[in-house]
Amino acid sequence: MISVDAEGGEAFRLLVESVEDYAIFLLDPAGHVLSWNLGAHRIKGYTPSEIIGQHFSVFYTPEERAEGRPMNLLRQAAENGRVEDEGWRVRRDGTRFWADVVVTALLDGDGAPTAFAKITKDLTARRAAEQRDRTLLAEQRARVAAEEALMTRDRFLGIASHELRTPVASLQLAIEGLEHARAAGRLDDGRIEVGLGRMSASVARLGALVAELLDVSRLESLEGPFNPTPIDLVELAREVLARFGDAGHVERLRLDAPPRAPMTADASQLDQLITNVIDNALKYSEPPAPVEVRIVADEDGVALTVADEGIGLDAAAQERLFEAFGRGENVAHAGGMGLGLYICRQIVDRHRGRISVQRRANAPGTLVRVWLPNRVAATDG
Repeated sequence: MISVDAEGGEAFRLLVESVEDYAIFLLDPAGHVLSWNLGAHRIKGYTPSEIIGQHFSVFYTPEERAEGRPMNLLRQAAENGRVEDEGWRVRRDGTRFWADVVVTALLDGDGAPTAFAKITKDLTARRAAEQRDRTLLAEQRARVAAEEALMTRDRFLGIASHELRTPVASLQLAIEGLEHARAAGRLDDGRIEVGLGRMSASVARLGALVAELLDVSRLESLEGPFNPTPIDLVELAREVLARFGDAGHVERLRLDAPPRAPMTADASQLDQLITNVIDNALKYSEPPAPVEVRIVADEDGVALTVADEGIGLDAAAQERLFEAFGRGENVAHAGGMGLGLYICRQIVDRHRGRISVQRRANAPGTLVRVWLPNRVAATDG
């Protein structure tokens, strides 16, 4: 707290009159200007004869005056001894400047405010410089993001061209083989069956690659439907395992789960999540090594783990596998775009869950862990 008398007030006036970098002036208890220094004239534009006696609310924007902000600051200064503020202020010519303000209550012997000392610093230039710095930083980040996007595009083109070339080449060879056999008069049922089988496998591979790309596009834009409904995760997992069983993997798949694991989630996306994780485990482990699926449910959520006995992965690869086009060590063996686990993370994020992948501790292979809350709202996606 600051106490002043007549002699102290005169000393204060002489002290502050010559300061030019700060507007320093006194207000009476009602907020009328009592004194004016050179800094106040330079910053705010008023001469002493123009401003002394006027209410200090003229320095505030119409919006702040309507809200009662000027007098609210004086009340805070009276209650707390001082108050600091920062915001737009208005000069005599109507232009605005960004100000840093300190209002200090000058108290009498009984602790009542006899005046207020107001110190204002013009921070417009500094704020403009900070804004320029923020703009430059945003531009730098945008450039980095653009460069990363170009690198991702180039990486995608390289992987996609390689992965798409293989089934296209197989399809072309199958067609050429049938045409050659027909021209030679050797196009019997056996050759037709073999050729159609090769073409069917190639078309299926092309369809899977295109589906991966479409899934990523839909999930990244979050434009795809997100429809959480009551489901049973155990029932859903059994349906996915049955499809893999029909494709010839029934002997490798094992499920350890309770009778039911009810939850609220998007069934189609969790179907895709389970499918991708199991497909990844099958690709990265050699038959007849098993793939073990385990589900544990409690009152908070559901945990799904998928363990394989493949070659595993190093620590550096764990996070990379969740990136777009991130793949493990045995790329040549497994093939693919490297989008399966990336899609899984997008699905888990939409469900407000967690997913991780790590090398198994006491066995060969990899362990994928997924945790999902029991309930998720449509707005969460």
